Amino acid sequence: MVSTAFRKVILSDKIYWILILGFFFLLYAPNLLREGMFVDGIWYATISHNLANGFGSLWKPMFTNTIFPEFYEHPPLVFWIQSLFFRIFGSTFWTERIYCLFIFIITSFLIVKIWRIINSNNSSYKKVTYLPLALWMLNFQTFFAYPNNVLECTLTIFTLSAIYLLIKSLISSERTSYLFIFLSGIFVFLGVMCKGAVALFPFAFFPLYLLIYKGNIKELVTKTLLVIASFLICFFIVLQFENARMFFVQYIDNQIIKSILGFRTENMRESRFYILNALLKGIPVTLGLSILLVVFAFFGNKKKWIFDKSHNKKSAFYCLIALSASAPIMISLKQAGYYLVPSLPLFSIALALLVVPSFVFLKEKFKKNLKNYLKFSWCSIAFLFICIAIAGRNIGTIDKRDRDKINFVNATKNRIPAKSILDFKSINLEHSLHAFFQRNQFIALDTSVTFSNNYFIIEKEVDTISLENYDLLPEFNDTKYHVYLKH
Repeated sequence: MVSTAFRKVILSDKIYWILILGFFFLLYAPNLLREGMFVDGIWYATISHNLANGFGSLWKPMFTNTIFPEFYEHPPLVFWIQSLFFRIFGSTFWTERIYCLFIFIITSFLIVKIWRIINSNNSSYKKVTYLPLALWMLNFQTFFAYPNNVLECTLTIFTLSAIYLLIKSLISSERTSYLFIFLSGIFVFLGVMCKGAVALFPFAFFPLYLLIYKGNIKELVTKTLLVIASFLICFFIVLQFENARMFFVQYIDNQIIKSILGFRTENMRESRFYILNALLKGIPVTLGLSILLVVFAFFGNKKKWIFDKSHNKKSAFYCLIALSASAPIMISLKQAGYYLVPSLPLFSIALALLVVPSFVFLKEKFKKNLKNYLKFSWCSIAFLFICIAIAGRNIGTIDKRDRDKINFVNATKNRIPAKSILDFKSINLEHSLHAFFQRNQFIALDTSVTFSNNYFIIEKEVDTISLENYDLLPEFNDTKYHVYLKH
C-alpha cells in the first residue's frame, strides 16, 4: 500500500517539487528563521513599522527623528504594503520575515504562471514549472535578496505581473488584448511606486517582440503607446495630490539626478559594467546546471543536440526583456548586485526555455530506469529532511552580523524610555544600530553630540569625551558601548 502510494508520488513530478522544497530550506529558510538582516532591509522594515504605528505618512515616510525624518530616498509603496503586515501581525521581527516569505511565494507563482502560458502548446514542457523556478532559486542574487527585504523583491511582483499581462495580450481577442495591455501599464506604475524608473522596462516588450518575431509595426507601436498611456494616466492622477507632487520633486532630486551625476556615495562603483559582472557572478550554479543538462542529453541521444527552434526564439525574446531590465542600470555608477533581482526571473525563464527539451528527454529516460529513479527519489526526500533540520537550528537565533547590536538594543529596553533621543558617538555610522533602536523602541540616535539629551551612548574605542554631568551605567559594561545618564 505504502509502496504503491510512494511510486505514484515519484512517477509524477512531485519528487521534483520535493527537491525544490529542499533548496528552499537550504538557501532561504535559515535567514528567514533568524533575527537580523542586510542593513537596507532592516531600514525598510523600520520605515514600514513606523508607518504602521503613526510615525510618518505615505508621502512623508520617516526613518528616525534625527536621520531622514522625512525619507525621500525611494517611492513609498513598499513601505505602505509592508506596514499592513505590521498592522496585522504586530511588531515582532517575524513580521518582516512573513513579508519576505509572502513576496517569495507570489514571485514563484508568477514565474509558474508565465511558464505555463508560454508553453501552452506543449504539455510536456508546460508541466515542468519547477525547471525555471529552480534556475531562479539557485541564483546567488535571488537567495541573497529575498530573505533580506530589499525593495527589488516587491518591485519584481509588479513588473512580472505587467509582463504576464502583456504575454496574455498576445493570445487574447482584440478587445481583451487591449484590456490586458492597459492593466499592464497600471502594474508598471505600481512598480515605479516601489523603486522608481527601473520598473519601466515592460515598455520594451512590444519593440523587442517586433525585433524577434516581426509583425505589424503599426499595431505593436499602438500597443506600446497604450501601455505608456495607462502608466501616465495613473501618474497624472497621483500628481493631483500636493503631497505626492512634493514627494516626487524631492525624490527626483535626491535619488535620480544625483545618482546619474555621481553625487551619491553609497553603492558607487568604478565601472558602469559592474552590474554585468554581478550577473555573471550570480549565475554559475544555474548556468552550470543548464550546461550539464544539455551535455548529458547530447550523449544520451547518441551525440545529437536536443533543441527546439521555436524555443530558441522564445529564449532570445525573454533574455532581451531581462537585459532591458538590467542593462539601463549602467547609466549610473550607483549599482549593486541585488539591483538585478527584477530581471532574474526572466533570465531564468529564458535559460529554461533553451534547456527544457534536454531536461524532458533526460527526465523521461531516467524514469524508465526504476531502480535508479527510486534511489534519486529517496535521496531527494532525505535531502529535504536534512535541509529542514539545518534550517530549524536557526529558529530563535540572531544573525552573527547583527548579534551584538540587537543584544545591546534589547538590553536597553528596561533602562532607556521608548521614543527617546540619545546622543551617540561611534567610529562608523552604525546604520543598522540606528535601525534596530528605531525599529524596537522608536529611539533616535543623535550623532551631532549636542549634550542636550539625557542619555549618551559612546563606542568604547572612541570614549575620550569628558562627561562631567553624566554617570556611567555599569550594567552595559559587557557591551561594546558605554552608556551614560545625565545627572
